[in-house]
Amino acid sequence: MKLAPIRSTALTFATLLLAASAAPPKAEPTTARAADAEFLKESKQAKSTDATEQAAYEAWFGKYRLDLNDPKMLDADADGDGASNRDEFLADTNPRNASSHPPTGKAQAPLRFTEYNEGKLPLVLESVRGGKAVIKNGDLRETVVEGDRIRGLPLRVTKISDRKTSDKEGAPTDRSQVLLEDTATKATITLVKGLPAKTTATHAVLASADGKESVKIRGGDVFSLPGKPGTTYRVLDIAPDEVLIQQQDTRKTWTLLR
Repeated sequence: MKLAPIRSTALTFATLLLAASAAPPKAEPTTARAADAEFLKESKQAKSTDATEQAAYEAWFGKYRLDLNDPKMLDADADGDGASNRDEFLADTNPRNASSHPPTGKAQAPLRFTEYNEGKLPLVLESVRGGKAVIKNGDLRETVVEGDRIRGLPLRVTKISDRKTSDKEGAPTDRSQVLLEDTATKATITLVKGLPAKTTATHAVLASADGKESVKIRGGDVFSLPGKPGTTYRVLDIAPDEVLIQQQDTRKTWTLLR
């Protein structure tokens, strides 16, 4: 009479052993934070395709819940630390944490932002579809294709790019672009959907910390001060109240405030 419980217990124990051996192994914890940091680091480096650059760009803003469809988002300061979301992206700091921000030019940079001059264009790219672009030109709108000239301006449309994608969270984004060529200077001007256009005449003047040397810069320039030709910088962005530069050898980024 006492054998039945023993068999039952042995059977139950065997069943548990079989269930344990059949259970899938527990997944090891992921290193999503480290992977995101590495992904963003790589996005700052030169890429071979526009698609890869776009994916990296959108992933970073999706990570910090910043809406790429909001035309004011790049210039906004989500955490109130004095640095715009654009500056936080380029410096790879956290736009949601006020203690994480790019170093300011006033405190640390070897250069000072002394002058800004903007060349404005009365153009805004409104939409791109089917190889055609709608551009607001002053108070008028015109639909153009590649090869067309912009009414009243010495500009020719060289490329139209329809870039409607989704961010990391699945929200639709439109980063369509139109490239224009200045027929007089052969310079290229990029129109990005919803953003005001600037001519290649837009420039800033930076001075050395002691004010003895200065240099005129434009967006995308690689430059050095006359007295320090071995130290070069790249201009990441120019705005009326700040210039963002990166030192080439150290990849250190400064926001120079005017």
